Amino acid sequence: MCRFTRLILTLSFVVLTATSALAQDNDDERVVIDARLVSVNVSVTDARGVPIKALDKDRFEVFSDNVRQQIAHFSTEEAPLSIGIVYDIHSSTPERTDAALRALKQFTRTLRREDDFFVTVFNQRGSVVVDFVPTVDQVFNHLTYVAPKGPSALYDAIYQAAEKVNAARAEKKALLIISDGYDHQSGHSDREVRSRVKELNIQVYGIGIADPHDDPLEGRGRWVFEDITRQTGRRTFLARTDAAFGRAVLEEMSRASGGAAYFPDSRNGEQELAGLGAQILLELRRQYTLAFYPTGAQSGAGWHKIRVRVTTLAGSDGLRLSYRKGYKAFRK
Repeated sequence: MCRFTRLILTLSFVVLTATSALAQDNDDERVVIDARLVSVNVSVTDARGVPIKALDKDRFEVFSDNVRQQIAHFSTEEAPLSIGIVYDIHSSTPERTDAALRALKQFTRTLRREDDFFVTVFNQRGSVVVDFVPTVDQVFNHLTYVAPKGPSALYDAIYQAAEKVNAARAEKKALLIISDGYDHQSGHSDREVRSRVKELNIQVYGIGIADPHDDPLEGRGRWVFEDITRQTGRRTFLARTDAAFGRAVLEEMSRASGGAAYFPDSRNGEQELAGLGAQILLELRRQYTLAFYPTGAQSGAGWHKIRVRVTTLAGSDGLRLSYRKGYKAFRK
């Protein structure tokens, strides 16, 4: 073997060894977990739903998979809000749509200059996304005469809106859904949407607006239900399965994200919708923000459960805490 050939083989071995080592290093990097800051917005209310203010950091404990975490950041400041609104007018008459849009105008007028929002309005023909509250004529003209564009079914609209609000700039992000909660036309299933919402740091608030002729629970206020999407063997029987399922979807989606679902009496219309909007805004502004860096096994890739606890205060029994129930960690 000539000297030149031996030199070429030696250089090739060195290159292959270095390449192999580099690949091994890259593989090692891919399995390292990115210990990221996990932020949790927590609403604390009393038994009447009134926000509890002025709690200090020492009153809170946060757990990841039942392991207590050190709170690295704590804030009670009323941070700017980014809010997405999804309005389903499938079953609404022009009169009900007009009342809902007037209520939404009242809602958005109470937002501050540093806040931002967008509205997605849709029916079976398509949807329109705007950063203002359109009039009823604008809505129906667009959805009647304009070529269909965007999601035309609830779950698809929620999925898209959740992604949009998650990309917004504000520290606190929320999604307000005004719908009967029922959908059988979307490309996304209710399970897929719930799963995605759980992964995002946004809170979902649902306002049920089912047609009173189709909803046997009309006028009963906030609905406590057994999750009919699970086979528990004790499923609640209701005369209108679609209405029950729609309520279950809104409640489950809201609960998983740390929000809440409300089912007002449609006879009160605009007034009650506006009142619920004000209540939701107050809750968002009065939230506590906790953040922690997951440690140990809790920093591993996958889904991790969150639990927040407030130490007992004298004379404040029955506190209710709302917050997202977990987070998903990813590999680098």
